[in-house]
Order: sequence, then C-alpha cells, then structure tokens
Amino acid sequence: MLSNDRMLDITLSLLKQESDRDRQKKIGASDFSDPCAYHLAKKLLGIPDAPFKYWLGAKIGTATHSFLEDAITKSDLPEMKSAVVEQKIFLGTLDGYGEIHSKPDLVLVEDRHLVDWKTSTRDKTRKYQRVVFGESQDAGVIYNLQKYYTQAQIYAWGLNKSGTPIDTCSLVFINRDGTTDADVWSYTFEYEPEHAEMAWVRLETIWSNLGINPDPEQFNREEECFKCKVTDPA
Repeated sequence: MLSNDRMLDITLSLLKQESDRDRQKKIGASDFSDPCAYHLAKKLLGIPDAPFKYWLGAKIGTATHSFLEDAITKSDLPEMKSAVVEQKIFLGTLDGYGEIHSKPDLVLVEDRHLVDWKTSTRDKTRKYQRVVFGESQDAGVIYNLQKYYTQAQIYAWGLNKSGTPIDTCSLVFINRDGTTDADVWSYTFEYEPEHAEMAWVRLETIWSNLGINPDPEQFNREEECFKCKVTDPA
C-alpha cells in the first residue's frame, strides 16, 4: 500500500511538471508588461528566478486555460465561430536578442476583440474592482492591473500589426475560490496603440542599457513587485 507521504510526493511531482510556459526562455508580452525593470532585465539576460514557494496558483491558472481552450472548441456560441486560441503572434525584434513572440489566450476575429483569462481570488478581484470603479488607490493592486492592462494592449498591438484588427480588450478574472457566476468578472477597455508602443520603447531602452552594462542591479526593484517583496522563497 502506498503511504500518505508517497501519495503526496506523486501528486506534487505531477503538479510540478514543466508546462510549455515554464519552458519558455525568451520574453513575451507577460514579461515586458511587468513594471519591475529589475525582473525584466533578469529575464532578458536569461537569469532564472529563484525557486518560488507560491507556485500552485499558477498551475491552477494553466489548468483553467486548458479547460477553456477545450470548451471553446465545443462551443456553439456565435462569437466562437471566429475564435483563434493561443496562436503565436510576432511582436518585434530586439537587435542582438532576436524576435519576440507571444500567444494571446483568445482572439475573437469577427468582433475585433482580444480576451486574456486571469485566475484570481475573491479578495483580489474585489480589490481590482474597487480600483477600476475609482473606489481605491491601493498601490499593489494598481501595480498588478497595470501589468495586466499593458499585457493585453501589447497583444492587441501585435495583432493589429499582423493584420488582425483589434478594437477592444477584456481581462476576464476567474476566482479560484469562487462558487457562483458572480465569481467571474470581465474588465473591458479600448485598444490604445500608444500604450503598447511605450512598453516596447521601454523594453528597447532596458535592452540597450544591458548591452552597455549587463547587470540587472542597475535597475530599480518596484516597491509593489511581489517577487521583490517575497523573503521566503521555496
């Protein structure tokens, strides 16, 4: 008979298997949308982050994405007729680094709409809502929303450049601890090319500075960056 400890080891080993996202070496939209220049510089240099204690939420997020991808193929919703799921798009080229690509979660081509799924928790989503509705100025929440908003804008920018027009974007938050329809919330906004272009210029500047001095310590660590704040890695 397998012991409890052995069964736990087996389950953790399965859950911790590397996904395609884990194996991704080059940066994508989710990296250069990060306001933390220090962590972006590390990613550009190929410096791996230390093992991270808080890993399970990301795995649940990957599983949720996989479920939705399958559900889209089986859906008879009219919007899904033009759905494009996880298709690689070209964002640009950094001299000396190479081409940068990303895979948007969902593109509704006929509706000219970009969707980015975000797994969350009830508490976090309520905080995001308060910021969006102008009821809060929580710096940590604003940091995360800025990252997500920029990521979606970068996807839309890449799609528009490649000939797939996008007018609007949605961040759809799905609460991991949710129980009802109310635990899924969509935040929709218009595409702003200038926002994505600013993110690209910032990326080029950081990469250029690394060419002169390949040390990520030259860049500031953002006060609200969760990875910078964590003091108890795995």
